[in-house]
Amino acid sequence: DVFSTYVYDGTGSNKTITNGIDLNGKGGLVWLKCRNNSFQDHGLFDTARGVSSKISSAQNTSASSNNNTVFRAFNSDGFEIGSSTQFNSSSLNFISWTFREAPGFFDIVTWTGDTNSTKTLNHNLGSVPGCIMVKNLSLSSTDWMVYHRSRGSTKYIELNNRFDEETSSNAWNDTDP
Repeated sequence: DVFSTYVYDGTGSNKTITNGIDLNGKGGLVWLKCRNNSFQDHGLFDTARGVSSKISSAQNTSASSNNNTVFRAFNSDGFEIGSSTQFNSSSLNFISWTFREAPGFFDIVTWTGDTNSTKTLNHNLGSVPGCIMVKNLSLSSTDWMVYHRSRGSTKYIELNNRFDEETSSNAWNDTDP
């Protein structure tokens, strides 16, 4: 399996989520969100940066943050969350989306930016990407840029904003992947 949606009730103590996805051996990303408190932020945790590195996707443009009590482990059959109330409060209900790295489905690529307007990034998909999400992790004031093949290289959306798609020839340098 390469994808799982898993709903869970918070316990307030360490919790193992068994969803059948091998994150420890294959790599991937877990996206967490509270279902009954709209003020709780989303949290993304990936194997490329490690268990203590969280990225927020909505309600703010925060860069990466580190916290060892939120997310504890990527397992061979799921993951473990910590006792933090952000994604494990005993009075709240949560959802997780797990994406395993796999050719033709999902890959995580990290790189250090530079001043070049053009960048070629290698990946392990073995196909042309259909959706690309980009987040600058060193600047908290930057938005998430999202490319989707149905929109083309002159359109983009910002994952952390509620705006319609934007048009700009600079967004993807007028170049499809």
